Amino acid sequence: MDYTILRDEIVNDPEALGYAGKTDPEVAALMNEIGGSGEKIDRDFIDGQEMMSVVVIGEYVALSDVQRVGWSAIISAGTGMVDVNNAGTIAQVTAIWVGTTTLANLVALRQRDASRAEVLFGQSVSHLDVGKARVI
Repeated sequence: MDYTILRDEIVNDPEALGYAGKTDPEVAALMNEIGGSGEKIDRDFIDGQEMMSVVVIGEYVALSDVQRVGWSAIISAGTGMVDVNNAGTIAQVTAIWVGTTTLANLVALRQRDASRAEVLFGQSVSHLDVGKARVI
């Protein structure tokens, strides 16, 4: 934990989350609230079923048999968790869904709402962290 960055965050409140006048536990709760800052982070893996849930059915029907087989292989291979940062997977998905709403949906799915703490530190912060940051 970089307490200097945390202190600057609390003092400056760049996302206007309302840290001023809050206790250490209240600041930690604000920083750990998912979606509180409106920021997003990349996801590493997505379940194949979740990926299928954003497919536009009309676009799926329009795929060739080879494209459908390729899509099925992607979403069900291995553990069913798809590495959405793998260059090969990205190329395959793009080739199958080129120019479609489904592709746009899948691209959007690669990110999720994040807490301010996740954006800054990749993890949550505790009230103890906030207390340490305030005294440095």
